[in-house]
Amino acid sequence: MNSEATGAAIQTGGSVHNQDTDELLDPVLVSDNNGPYKLKTVPAFSIHLLISTVISSVGIGLAVGFPADRRCEAYFIMLYLRATFWVITFLLDKFTKKQHDDLRLNGYHDFHRETKKQTDVPLQVVSLWNSALLAVQAAIHHYYGDGFGTHCAEGWLSPITYVTVFNVAENLVLTASHSFYINKVRKFNKAKLSPDVLRGDNRATGSLGLMQPGGDTAELLEKQADLIAYLRDHTHKLNQKLHQMQTSVRPVNVPQIP
Repeated sequence: MNSEATGAAIQTGGSVHNQDTDELLDPVLVSDNNGPYKLKTVPAFSIHLLISTVISSVGIGLAVGFPADRRCEAYFIMLYLRATFWVITFLLDKFTKKQHDDLRLNGYHDFHRETKKQTDVPLQVVSLWNSALLAVQAAIHHYYGDGFGTHCAEGWLSPITYVTVFNVAENLVLTASHSFYINKVRKFNKAKLSPDVLRGDNRATGSLGLMQPGGDTAELLEKQADLIAYLRDHTHKLNQKLHQMQTSVRPVNVPQIP
């Protein structure tokens, strides 16, 4: 039986359709990053520790090598370096927080929680040391008064010595904390683990709705919040892929059948 039919059909291409479908079924947050997520904070922490070491070395050099009549100048140089170092530490803190927020959104909740306190250490330590130095400086000016310029040149009891001792102590603390953090991040990047929610160990499924007797309610709520944030971002990326697939569809005219 012959019949005429006109109309339009949807042409997507078999291979393209299959490819889009496969991508849709893949873990979105992992495939978009071309593999497991890697933290990029090791170079930043290494540079920060290097700067701290350089400032400590400069302080030792100023305390030992500067002539007595210029020890006040050396003291103020160290104060300027301390202020600059705090700004650098603040920028490091912002960069690290951004990296770890991305880590959490990519589903690595356990490692994010493990390193959460360690990422706060640099800014907390430098801020605490600067506050202590500010208190010492205020006490020195209050005690010495107009004779501060004279006491700047009093050998090993001069203010430059106090600042240098504080800075070296801070550098030792940062060396310990930075080394521990860098070692953990290197192991994490080397392991190339899948996100927690994709490992199939029930961390992100039914186990989050249950709590053992005596369990930590705050930790459970934090895990649930992490999972909700991950799934929200996952759903958003899926919607973007669906929208791209829909916009890539092109209607074509079907030739008439005699």
